[in-house]
Amino acid sequence: MNKRPLALASVAAAAALVLSACGGSSTGGSGDAGSAGGASQELTLATMAVDTTPQAAAAKWFFEELDTRTEGRITVDVTGPEEICKAAEIAECVRDGRADLGVGVADYTAQLFPGEVIVSVPFLSDSSQQAVMNALFEAHKQHEGSQAKWDDIGLVPVAHWPAGRLTLGSQEEVRDITDIDGMKWRVSGPFLVKAFEEINGNPVSMPSSETYEALQRGVAEAAAFAIDGAVDYKLVELLPEWTDPGVGHYNTFGMWLNKDTYDSFSDEDKKIFDELRDEFNGGKGMELFAEGAKDQCQFMMDHPNVSNFKQWDESATKEWSDKVGDTLIEEWISSAEGNGLTDARAFYEIYAGLVKDVTADDLAKDPVIACVKSFETR
Repeated sequence: MNKRPLALASVAAAAALVLSACGGSSTGGSGDAGSAGGASQELTLATMAVDTTPQAAAAKWFFEELDTRTEGRITVDVTGPEEICKAAEIAECVRDGRADLGVGVADYTAQLFPGEVIVSVPFLSDSSQQAVMNALFEAHKQHEGSQAKWDDIGLVPVAHWPAGRLTLGSQEEVRDITDIDGMKWRVSGPFLVKAFEEINGNPVSMPSSETYEALQRGVAEAAAFAIDGAVDYKLVELLPEWTDPGVGHYNTFGMWLNKDTYDSFSDEDKKIFDELRDEFNGGKGMELFAEGAKDQCQFMMDHPNVSNFKQWDESATKEWSDKVGDTLIEEWISSAEGNGLTDARAFYEIYAGLVKDVTADDLAKDPVIACVKSFETR
């Protein structure tokens, strides 16, 4: 996939818009909605996913399949992490046409994705990654308010998947909420921040890429992160103690397509895209994520600075969960409706019902839970 200058793409997009007076992608390939094949298009990706992460591996498969299934009519220029836009700006970059596709954390622009940030409510999504991914996809399809919100922001949802269960990395072992008390924690997501504040943690918010330096400088003392933080952002070099506190999944990576770009696809290519999206959400995405994550645990086990990777006792998790109660669910409902999600309570009820649809065997396959077991038996 050859890269091309963004400025040239913008000029091409403007020219295509003027000449055709209809929506088109930033590549200038407007496509013929009534034709069998449509015009060839190269879509520009804006991403924050580091190349070695499971997120990048899953997205790469999607792009390659799109190329193959459209017989080369739709290809993706996979730019480097934050090459086009900073992490917090990626969704806006896709909305305004600087990029056609985006991969980033939904929480960074929570006002655009009020439904999807429901995963950020602590203790609600203590399930398998596939159950969470499927619940988000199905809730969107069943909830008219969610569909209306996406139309309003001018994006087409491709998929949202959890970055992984929340893990805590620290200098000393963290066994319960008393060990969090008073420490400066790198935390991502408004609801997780409030959960830390509820137990007297001192949350410090920052993008993933800035965490290592923040820990070096003492801006943060410890980190609340998916396992990617330990491995791909090299936090194991600074933090030897790791644990799963039982919070569950706490954020999502999203993949979004500019709606004008989607509208520019031919009917045939829209059908291919929609079928690929269904397959990706229906199990393939998390299968690829798990494959990409398979080496992360071994990396941690082999790293000389990692002392432990444990899981909190259920009683310790319950103590934190009881402190939070239902307050954050109600705050999410209020926030989501304030950000344009009509009847957010109905969305919550759909999601909460679907996300619990998971077996013990599925949960045992989670990369973090499996890794804790590996540490216990080594």
